[in-house]
Amino acid sequence: MNPTVWILIILTIAYVPLWIYAWRTGGKNRLGFEKYGPTIKINTRFGIRLMDRLCVYHRFWRGFGIYSQLVSVFLMAMMVYMVVCAVVALPATLSRGGGVGIEYALAIPGLNPIMPFWYTVVALIIALVLHELAHGMQTRTNGMRVKNTGLLYAIVPVGAFVEPDESDVEAAPRRVKLDLYAAGIATNFIVAAVAFVVMLTMVGGLSSPYGDSSAVSGEVSGSPADGAGIPVGAIILEIRQEGSGEWEVFDYEADTHSWHPGRVEVKYAAEDGERTTTLAWGVYVSGLVEGSAADGTVEKGWTLTSVECGGVSYPMYTSDDFSRVMGIAGAGGEVTLSYIDSDGHAGTTDTVKLGGKNGRGYLGIYGSTAGMSFTTPEKMLQVALNPVHGYDSVLDYGRGFLHYIAMPFKGYDPVPEAVHWWYGGQPPGFWEIATLLYWIFWLNILLGITNALPAVPFDGGFIFRGWMDKILEESGKKDRGERERIVDSITRNVSILMIFLFALVFVSVAVR
Repeated sequence: MNPTVWILIILTIAYVPLWIYAWRTGGKNRLGFEKYGPTIKINTRFGIRLMDRLCVYHRFWRGFGIYSQLVSVFLMAMMVYMVVCAVVALPATLSRGGGVGIEYALAIPGLNPIMPFWYTVVALIIALVLHELAHGMQTRTNGMRVKNTGLLYAIVPVGAFVEPDESDVEAAPRRVKLDLYAAGIATNFIVAAVAFVVMLTMVGGLSSPYGDSSAVSGEVSGSPADGAGIPVGAIILEIRQEGSGEWEVFDYEADTHSWHPGRVEVKYAAEDGERTTTLAWGVYVSGLVEGSAADGTVEKGWTLTSVECGGVSYPMYTSDDFSRVMGIAGAGGEVTLSYIDSDGHAGTTDTVKLGGKNGRGYLGIYGSTAGMSFTTPEKMLQVALNPVHGYDSVLDYGRGFLHYIAMPFKGYDPVPEAVHWWYGGQPPGFWEIATLLYWIFWLNILLGITNALPAVPFDGGFIFRGWMDKILEESGKKDRGERERIVDSITRNVSILMIFLFALVFVSVAVR
């Protein structure tokens, strides 16, 4: 069983007696434990004095309330967009073998492999405390009482809270309620923006002596590059034919080279110095699509060195070369493949008739350049610091932002640790501060947009309810009781739909 599942089981077993204790004492215990559905509220009075000191600036907090509502509506639309995009992509996600695993779906520092423990613990505390402090400030500045502050605990800590007096909130005007619910979302957005700008100022000023050199950004286990000892983060400097020829500076985007795919010598730079190694260069086949033209013709572990099509032999320097040849061959085209197998023996296939996909030839392999993917140190910074890098229209910016939020799955925080050396020696603590700022940005954005989901009990659900009430009132529904019945019905149905879709996406990510 997955170690994460075992950890969660142990935490659950430890949690049960605490929940029973909170249930039996009814909240009347010296620990401040109170049963709250499936969770435990740990009630404190922490932070209330600070709220009382800051709430006197009424004009500022009123302006902040207006700003908070605008930000919350924007993030609500973004959250709905993200959920819809994820649901639309579900068939493709599941066809690729499902999700990444429950450990990746849970935003729990230390359990989630992409979340480094101390950075994310500090960032999560900052996000939760400031989110709830903002709720408290709007509560106190509008004359409402705060009963308790504290922590929500359910197997693991799931959030902090500021608990306003319910009777005060119920009696408050709609505008005050909207300011209250929107405050936390807007605060997370502001904190995320500030952290991002500071991080951008730090990391955006970096440069690398290897600026436009071909750099290894990823590698397939068991590939020729892996077997030759080339690490992720290596800079490929020069290549030549094995044992002969002139060395040539390697540019992975170049169309032609003086050497040919096959057995080559490679000079590369790593953090601990320069090395030279020998490997089979070409398009490494890491997998086959069942039922495709490659199935039964090509073998996993081969390195394709050339593809003959229409009497012309095209050398396979990179996976882009293979893609171009598939376009030239077209659907139903015929090709002959030259390769080096996993034992180092060269060979040539019989003529292979390609399938078709979008009018292009389709062989049905998963291929990469000698088992590597490439970038440059300059492009690495562009991807790490520009959420809409590669997207050139307003309509695509939403997809770009979604892609950027998923960057930690590729090791970016803001850039992978393995490539820090590309950018020279930095002062002690530079990368630690930059990494902390990134996770403050990431977790505040995640908390903000999640709370903006238009579904009760999320803050966005109450904001949605308030705005629906306002819209109905402005449209002529003056009877408060009738309006509340309609709003309750709409909010309940929208909440059920959004939580269902959100849960569907969560399960698709978690189950594999």
